Amino acid sequence: MSGMVVELSDASFSEDVLQAQGPVLVCFRAEWSGVCRALDPVLVDVAKEFAGRLTAARLDIDRSPETPPKYDVTAIPTLHVFLKGEIVATRIGPASKGNVVELVKPYV
Repeated sequence: MSGMVVELSDASFSEDVLQAQGPVLVCFRAEWSGVCRALDPVLVDVAKEFAGRLTAARLDIDRSPETPPKYDVTAIPTLHVFLKGEIVATRIGPASKGNVVELVKPYV
């Protein structure tokens, strides 16, 4: 899965994120949001840059509505960095690649 953005669901979240061995960047998003769609290439770039050290993933809040409320997601896009099942960093709203790298760098 390294170098790719992992598609998450309510069913896969626990295994793919909470039980992951390393840091996981999760983008909570919706397909109808232009801001979220604009973040997609940034996630791909970050996944490639940190391949083997970070898992980049995204969760569609409409297809998987159970997970976002558990992590206080009230706006999209919300980026959470999870480490050992805990949120260690958060950014809400639009983000450049530099913003995302700054968010994840302390954990890779």
